[in-house]
Amino acid sequence: MQENITANVSEDTITLEFMRLDGVYVSQLVDFTNEVEAMKLILPGEEELGQSGHQTLCFLTHAAQADFITPDAMAKLRQKNPGTVRMAEEDKGWRQTTATAWAGRAARLLSPAAARHCGPARDQLYLRAADLARWAPRPGLEQSSYTSVVTPFPAHALASDVSEGTPLAACVSEPDPAKDCICHLEVCVNWYPCGLKYCKGKPQGGLSYRCGIKTCHRCHRYRHYVRRRDACPTRA
Repeated sequence: MQENITANVSEDTITLEFMRLDGVYVSQLVDFTNEVEAMKLILPGEEELGQSGHQTLCFLTHAAQADFITPDAMAKLRQKNPGTVRMAEEDKGWRQTTATAWAGRAARLLSPAAARHCGPARDQLYLRAADLARWAPRPGLEQSSYTSVVTPFPAHALASDVSEGTPLAACVSEPDPAKDCICHLEVCVNWYPCGLKYCKGKPQGGLSYRCGIKTCHRCHRYRHYVRRRDACPTRA
């Protein structure tokens, strides 16, 4: 599966994108300055379900910068075959994200680059409250500014055990297409630049220099609330 990776040094972002074999377009943006990661999925309509057009979803999470090399380092590397299909050298396993709110205008406050990236998702832009506390306040804003512009999911959608109420069913097990449920999506990034490689200048121990990238593989599981089961994609 061929991937395209773009480094934008002026915005301090990296964008990775590829098309899955099932037609789902995946685009992941990492904003290093603002520590925001935006995972966008564009899913084609399913003809057998009478769907037309496509559906766009986006998830904002706090970026673990150690996961990606910086845009500056990426831009300086001169890859001989940038379109080469690579095999990851390290498997980072699964990362699970349970969204708790619609992001709304918070996306623009957190990262203008991520807001543009996720623009087509509109009201299907999600985040989790735990990450709001991890993002540093932007200049001229209080930490509470983020919380005031997000829309939390209904209380019953956040219940995790019987004492908090009856947890919602997973959409895959909900027979009624008009009922709300918890949607599960999975996406795997077959390889991404997670580190730099260094080579020796001379056999006798000369200065080392950057000579390539280390590649990693990671899969993501996203859980989020939907008001109707038929709003949950079945192919992701």
